[in-house]
Amino acid sequence: MKFRWGTIGLVGFLALALSACGYHFAGSGGFPTGVSRVFIPILENRSAETGAESTFTNDLIYEFTRNRKESLAQDRSSADGILNGTIVSISVENIARSTVSTAVERRVTGTLNLRLESPEGRILWSSGNIVERQAYSVVDGNKTATDRNKSDAIAVVSRKLAESAFDRLTDDF
Repeated sequence: MKFRWGTIGLVGFLALALSACGYHFAGSGGFPTGVSRVFIPILENRSAETGAESTFTNDLIYEFTRNRKESLAQDRSSADGILNGTIVSISVENIARSTVSTAVERRVTGTLNLRLESPEGRILWSSGNIVERQAYSVVDGNKTATDRNKSDAIAVVSRKLAESAFDRLTDDF
């Protein structure tokens, strides 16, 4: 009987301690004060990857839809906040080689910077640079397959950045 009460007491203590320290799941917090509906225009693309702005913007919109569909405004006029952003860079580096001149694995690194602004243009929140990475295989002698792997890695980086951005925006510790 003592063991059971001790276990129940320990579980109760942990539940109280975790709730008291502000612990919560990522993305479960609120938006900055006064913002309930967010409009997301097409991101600015400063990278050399053509079309990345569409992929990154769509993934950001999807992340909002997946987590809080009701918070996504259809246009600027119905929004309390506008989430503007820039794809700062998408870079590729070799991370594994079979010889000095032959890469077998590369890594894509994407950097995104977001700002939540009021309809009047006042900055309500800024993300700073959000960075995500994804490795992909280089297929020896097959540029088409390697390019497809690179595109897939960029898509993964885009999804990771969208998830990180939403979590940061709704992280109200």
